[in-house]
Amino acid sequence: MLLAVMGDSHDDRQALRTAVNISVEKGAKVLFHTGDLISAFMLEILHDFPGRIYMVQGNNDGDALTVSRTIPQHCPQVKEYGSFIIVEFDDFRVAMTHYPEHGRAHAMAGDFDMVFYGHTHQFSEKRIGETLLLNPGDIMGLHESGSFCLVESDTKEVRRLFI
Repeated sequence: MLLAVMGDSHDDRQALRTAVNISVEKGAKVLFHTGDLISAFMLEILHDFPGRIYMVQGNNDGDALTVSRTIPQHCPQVKEYGSFIIVEFDDFRVAMTHYPEHGRAHAMAGDFDMVFYGHTHQFSEKRIGETLLLNPGDIMGLHESGSFCLVESDTKEVRRLFI
């Protein structure tokens, strides 16, 4: 299964729209957002993604309560929105948080096939034992061109795409 992993969009509507459109074109079935979506109006862009969406809260999310209240009307594909998420599929498990230190700890525990995180705005792909630890970089392009990743769940192959 192809997974789209993105985050730190910081209200950059065009960058998020581009990442979602590319993810759909490439055939991603599930989208993970690693935090700092910021505003509820960004959900209208995520609504264009036809599959399931999982999101975590970041340290700069403007109004997490409004985002969570807006999800049912504007983006019902969001299945979970919280500070830490565990998603279990038939043949793999994913953990997601915004913070690198929490992500690293969960990867080191070895309980997940993949752990996704954000916050640093810098791409990082590591293997800790059998676990893929991935920061997709940021969509907004703070330090370099914005990026996100597509991950093949069965092989854990990561493709980094620039916006």
